[in-house]
Amino acid sequence: MNTSITAEQKLLAVLAHISYFLGGLGFILAPLLIFLLRRDDPFVYEHARQALVAHLTVLVLTAGVFLLSFLLIGLLLMPLLAVVWLALLVTSILASIRAADGAAYRYPLIQALVRRIQ
Repeated sequence: MNTSITAEQKLLAVLAHISYFLGGLGFILAPLLIFLLRRDDPFVYEHARQALVAHLTVLVLTAGVFLLSFLLIGLLLMPLLAVVWLALLVTSILASIRAADGAAYRYPLIQALVRRIQ
């Protein structure tokens, strides 16, 4: 646990991770705004970057499955999509706990994408 991380930094990091509870595009807009506005804060920036990439990845996968549903192929992928959303829920909660403790968190399977976002 890092004691130099303030309560405000922890709150912003947690909000970036659990923003999918906002519904609609809030789960993209909240981490995006935090990412853009807190570029000078390495702790908040990194948490917002991780959350933003995770949320965008799930959004793109969801859009792809729904587009494929028109060809009936996507209907077979719906159970897999449900697992992806459940994985996002679980990893976001874990990330929020780590952020609240003042620690870093890296989402599994997306780090190659995260490294591309600066």
